Amino acid sequence: VIYGQGAYFSADASYSHNHTRPSMLNGERCMFVANVLVGNSALGNRHMKTPPSGYDSTTDGKHIFVTHRDDQAYATYLIVYK
Repeated sequence: VIYGQGAYFSADASYSHNHTRPSMLNGERCMFVANVLVGNSALGNRHMKTPPSGYDSTTDGKHIFVTHRDDQAYATYLIVYK
């Protein structure tokens, strides 16, 4: 937990790749492509459980967004790769 509690998303696939592990069974990795509603995003910190009042998500200010509600994102594709 770096930018608060929640679901982490990145527009940078290499960042997301670095947070996957290959399957011990076949070496495949999985990554979701998702539609994410970030709304107004505040700079996050590891102590945040929800964004500040008036904000919908937290961010590192670059490419990481953290959502805090289940209705803010849905997966559109599952990518399986080696």
